[in-house]
Amino acid sequence: MELEDRIELAKGQLGRSVVGINPYLQQDAKEKADGVLCFGVKNTNKIPMHVFDKLRFSRNYLWLTIDKMSDKGRSIDTDLVNPLTYRLMTGSTSGGPINILKGINDFALGTDGGGSVLGPAMSCQLPSIIGAGLNLFAKGEGISTDNIKIRASIGIIAKNLSIAIKVMAELTGFDLTFKANGSKGEVKVAVPKRETVATPDRQDMFDKLAPYLEALKTYNYQFIEVDFSEIDKREVAIRKIYEVFDQNIADFILTYEGPVDVFGYGETIPQKFGKTGALLTKNSGKYLLRAANICKTTAITIPTDDIASGFLIVAKSGVENAVKAIELAVKLESLIQLPEVWVRYFLTEERHCKGFEISSK
Repeated sequence: MELEDRIELAKGQLGRSVVGINPYLQQDAKEKADGVLCFGVKNTNKIPMHVFDKLRFSRNYLWLTIDKMSDKGRSIDTDLVNPLTYRLMTGSTSGGPINILKGINDFALGTDGGGSVLGPAMSCQLPSIIGAGLNLFAKGEGISTDNIKIRASIGIIAKNLSIAIKVMAELTGFDLTFKANGSKGEVKVAVPKRETVATPDRQDMFDKLAPYLEALKTYNYQFIEVDFSEIDKREVAIRKIYEVFDQNIADFILTYEGPVDVFGYGETIPQKFGKTGALLTKNSGKYLLRAANICKTTAITIPTDDIASGFLIVAKSGVENAVKAIELAVKLESLIQLPEVWVRYFLTEERHCKGFEISSK
């Protein structure tokens, strides 16, 4: 898509998913390589300028928009609607994925404290990766709505997984290609034990994973079932991640999360308002994605063909573990066929219609 078309699309979203457009866009565009990828940045002062500058001043990327963040960084953005599920948009990196689906950007730069990148990405059927396990952190620390101390990490939501990996490698300076650093020996992967986690659509999480685990048997993975009961509670999810890694039960954790914010909204504040508030926030489909950053892991989401759902890979910190997690993510992605109409309408340029034009006589 031509840059002028992207700009027009961005202008159409001003006051919604777009907060602002790069005022130096035309000047920046002159210095870019062919095939440049456009990106938006979350409207927060928590992204270190040196992180942003790595992308802005690279010949391979063009900063186009400032993307809306949910009010007060909440996990639901009451100002935006998810283009896929028609529900309120998942936050707090809420504008970024919408601007990808609108055809404005190829990826979004955001921050994840307790699922603020992973959740929005999954709710919009997009891949993402957060860099806590690679020491790629946002500025400062904060307290979540459920009073947990958090240091947010930098995360990428992208049109496809290869873009997300490429940008994360650029930001960290690490070679994250598994061909160069392929895993050796058996890799242990923790998965939810049968009948310990029921997803909002009343299916067993293990059963959702089972066909893919079977398909991965030809590789060197050992899948270990772990009791993940009550991991919809963040404090339990945190404890389970630490247990798996501290006790060397596995190198990675693989879950099947979602549908995100479809049957209920994963937001803490309404929970404080009695039974009705508790019911409203039940069945959000958010599990370990709300804890992955807090545990300083590298985490990756890969969308599946279930709406607002996908795989979540949680890896121990360190470059080697990140590379192995990416290798698993790429293999899982190869097993998924997203609906053709979804790809055609939201991931290609085919369905982006130009506005009304009046011609001079």
